[in-house]
Amino acid sequence: MKPDMRERLGWRNALGGASPLPASSAAMATVATWFAAAFALLTLAGIALPHPPDVDEQGLALTAAAAAALALVAVLAYDRLPRWSFYVGCLLGSATAGAAMHAWGAASLYGALPFAWPAFYAFYFFSLRGAVLQLAALGAMLAVVLLVRDADSGAIATWVVTMGTLLSLGLVVTVIRDRLAGVFAQLSDAARRDPLTGLLNRRGFEEVFDVEIERARRTEQSLSVIVADLDRFKEINDRFGHSAGDEALLRVAATVLAGKRLWDSAARIGGEELAILAPDTDEHGAYIIAERIRTAIQAAFEETGPRALTASFGIVSYPVHGQTAETLLQAGDQALYAAKRLGRNRSVISSAEVPGILARAPRLRDESHVELATLLDLAEALDVRDSGNATHCQRVGRYAELMARELGLPPDLVERVRIAGILHDVGRVGVPDALFHKDGPLNEEEWHWVRSHPETGARVLETTDFGDIGEWIQFHHERPDGTGYPGHRGAGEVPLEAAILGVADAYEAMTARRPYREALDPRAATEELRRGAGRQFDERAVDALLRVV
Repeated sequence: MKPDMRERLGWRNALGGASPLPASSAAMATVATWFAAAFALLTLAGIALPHPPDVDEQGLALTAAAAAALALVAVLAYDRLPRWSFYVGCLLGSATAGAAMHAWGAASLYGALPFAWPAFYAFYFFSLRGAVLQLAALGAMLAVVLLVRDADSGAIATWVVTMGTLLSLGLVVTVIRDRLAGVFAQLSDAARRDPLTGLLNRRGFEEVFDVEIERARRTEQSLSVIVADLDRFKEINDRFGHSAGDEALLRVAATVLAGKRLWDSAARIGGEELAILAPDTDEHGAYIIAERIRTAIQAAFEETGPRALTASFGIVSYPVHGQTAETLLQAGDQALYAAKRLGRNRSVISSAEVPGILARAPRLRDESHVELATLLDLAEALDVRDSGNATHCQRVGRYAELMARELGLPPDLVERVRIAGILHDVGRVGVPDALFHKDGPLNEEEWHWVRSHPETGARVLETTDFGDIGEWIQFHHERPDGTGYPGHRGAGEVPLEAAILGVADAYEAMTARRPYREALDPRAATEELRRGAGRQFDERAVDALLRVV
């Protein structure tokens, strides 16, 4: 909608009552309109009122008409005027002031007063360099007027005093303008900043989010959002008081600012909820940022004893997990909730399956422990995501159980090994979905993500009653020759239960059909196990499997 006349004249503006920015075209045009119109009216008043006989009335009328024309151009063009036109307009205003001074005549008491109008305008709206150049041009015009009128020594004194006065007043105007701009900037920043932590507040976060998502949409780049929540923060407030809570928030904010990249935006969007915007970053890179900050927060509070604090993180990425700020935040909250239900102090990338499963899981009295049923549902959902069905984890669990029995493990340990077989890939909750559907081989960075899943799985089990299962899962991809991952542990450094999982997983993978290859028949798979025994696979586990299949 085009601005109406009241807005053009400064009575009302498009910001609903807020003042326009001093350097905007609209503001410069509004002030130019008032200055030029007022100058024209005062000049006409000077003609109408009693005046000395040597006043050039026709000349004053022409200067009034010129000023009125400038006012008309400013009010009609308004915010469509290019910035350079205001410099030209100011020069024309100075020329009009010089013509008016000449028309008043030597006996006039007004002297060089008309030059104050363009000088004030230049020092308020232009840069200091631009204003000084305008003042130099104005000084040249004043010198011409004085020389034409009278070239005696008094003209020089008049020029020096007039220019000195205009320069001094102009510098004062510039100082006042800059201080006002600083105050406005501080007020604007304060409205967008959390007063305690100095991070962006919810309003500031939403403003930056809107800009970044529009940029990501326009440039077709990724934009990731990391949502974080401090674990058991309420307990710190309840036990030690809100001052301790504020101190913890300050420490967390400093850790977040140190862990994010320079171009990332960090915000406190709730009581103990934080968010980070990571432009030009997919979920892979966002996971790295989240893990760096998560471990830094944990380390920062390790020595605080009962005031120890950790954080859980949910990760989403545009356009994979949502196309709008609202949908991305909803997905991020779901991923954060998944991290909480999986035991806190972990990072979870949003997945289509995980939030629904965790939302259906019953809430526990002590949410620091995760129900086994929840983890089993999660393992099956990840199996469906990665292979299209839930048979892989179940078959690994069955093979592991048979091998444990064959090796003579106690019945309760056999059951735990079976559960470990089902959960052996639960750490893939931290691996992006796209890696499991990628056409072609993975690059080195993507392999790093895949190879990190045993450690993620171990962290998922940390806060359960099955911590030993987490250790087995962490080492089930290790090899006797020390070339496995993640710790390159050799023979004798891996629990037998972890070796059982590794053999069961390998045999099931070889005998199951995959979209990219056909299944091996059981005989060929057992030959592969025999060839790798002692080097790739634990010999005890291989012998046990070969006796039961």
